[in-house]
Amino acid sequence: MENEIMENKDTESLGLKTILVHYMHQWKLFLMAFFFSLIPAVLYLVFYPQTFDFMARIQIQEDKDVSVSGLGMGEAAGLMRSFGIGGSGVGVNIEDEIAILSSNWLFSRMILDLGLNVEYTRPYSFYKMYHDAPLKLSMDSAFMAGLDSEYRFKVSVSGGKVTVKAINKVNDWKELFTFTSLPAQIKAKGGEFTLDFDNGASIDRDFKLNITCIPVSWVAEKFAENFLIEDLSKSSNMIEMGCSDHVKERGKAMLNTMIRKFNENAKSFKRSKDEPMTAFVDQRIDSVLSELRDVESALKAYKTRNEMTLLESDVLFYTEQMKELQIKIVEMEAQSYLIRMMDDYVKDPANRYEVVPSLMAGSVEAGEAGGNGSGAVLSYNQAIVERDRLLKSSNENNPAFKSMNAQVDKLRNGVYLAIENANRSCEMTLADLRAKEKKLLDKMKTVPALEHEYVGFRRQQEILQGVYLLLLQKREEIALSHGQDYEHVRIIDPAYVLKKPVGPRKLYAAIGIFLLTLILPVGYLFAKSICVALKEEYLRTK
Repeated sequence: MENEIMENKDTESLGLKTILVHYMHQWKLFLMAFFFSLIPAVLYLVFYPQTFDFMARIQIQEDKDVSVSGLGMGEAAGLMRSFGIGGSGVGVNIEDEIAILSSNWLFSRMILDLGLNVEYTRPYSFYKMYHDAPLKLSMDSAFMAGLDSEYRFKVSVSGGKVTVKAINKVNDWKELFTFTSLPAQIKAKGGEFTLDFDNGASIDRDFKLNITCIPVSWVAEKFAENFLIEDLSKSSNMIEMGCSDHVKERGKAMLNTMIRKFNENAKSFKRSKDEPMTAFVDQRIDSVLSELRDVESALKAYKTRNEMTLLESDVLFYTEQMKELQIKIVEMEAQSYLIRMMDDYVKDPANRYEVVPSLMAGSVEAGEAGGNGSGAVLSYNQAIVERDRLLKSSNENNPAFKSMNAQVDKLRNGVYLAIENANRSCEMTLADLRAKEKKLLDKMKTVPALEHEYVGFRRQQEILQGVYLLLLQKREEIALSHGQDYEHVRIIDPAYVLKKPVGPRKLYAAIGIFLLTLILPVGYLFAKSICVALKEEYLRTK
């Protein structure tokens, strides 16, 4: 058995040696294949566009609300501090920011801004022209948004005429147009294109040009695969962006435009969040002012009816003893008022998928014993923001969007519960404070009976004044935040080109030469041996 195994190994070694010797005798064939393989390698190195890498670095700025609590707003500033409502920074989620930067929507905005959805190439050329094409093809935004297939145009300018051969394979549309001047309209299925000269070209100069109009989302999908967007480190807000292109101006323009569009989108999103808050605050200011006027009118009528002038001086000793208790009651009443405002806002069907204003979140936190109210509102607001972002890059039939809707509805129930708990806690606290107040009033036998009703009027007036000043302060914060030169992105390194080109790669050319030098001779000799064997078999059987 062992002898047979050794004999098989010797036979295999001998067979391999015979094959190698046979191929070495054909060294001239390998040499010819080597020189032949130089041709595609040289063509690759000469005609392949020189490609460069481009890089940019940005830092995501934290969105910090403007706080005016130190601007001397008086009682409103104190209420803001006591309720835990004020300017606070919102942390940055780098993964979310990278997802927005990588979205098809943002790439589409960049492509439309630079006009990259229309490609211009000269016949038999690998280069896609950028800002140097002699023609310009455009279309209206509605037609561009509904574009779902490629349109190809072969344009020939010769003898004072412009000939355009338009093709759309999907719609089986092919048509020939001839114009004697430009601009001209090219009517297609679903819309029309406008063709015009660009960069000083005219009908007097003969040339040919191929133009391809591609749906923006397709181009965005292709560009997204070639872009590198990643965080610089897990502990920083820095994002590194990179791409490659054979036109230096276009490569830098793509990165800079992406950053600009990303910043504009962040500003637009911030404005969209502040607008409902401003409308809500203005509405509540009008409502509180109306209530405050009614209370002041009732107080004036009460004092006139009971001939009260300097009651404050008569009950000065009472005020001193109950000062601390009244401050607490005023604060709790204002807090309870805010909780009711929040309850009305959240339960309004029109606000079902709106962010709960941060103005009222602190009132729930202060009112709920466990302090979990603000957490429920914060989670709900984050879910609403995530839903809005998802809706921008998707549609309502997306399973992920439906799942997000379900999550928002679940979190909304948590907000309802938090408001209910906060309201119950406020009511219990107020009941306890009023019980203590009643005990003190019972001790004041010398205080006129009118004082009790008068104190109620004054307390209501102070509550409405505090809420009114608080709302004015919040409106001022929003106005100041709009007036700021807010930049969501801080550009650390604007787009720049790396020194060493990344294409054409000499290594690829060398690998190609090596593979062709081996594959062509070996394939030829193998095919030749098969043909000889088949011929011999044929002659033998014949």
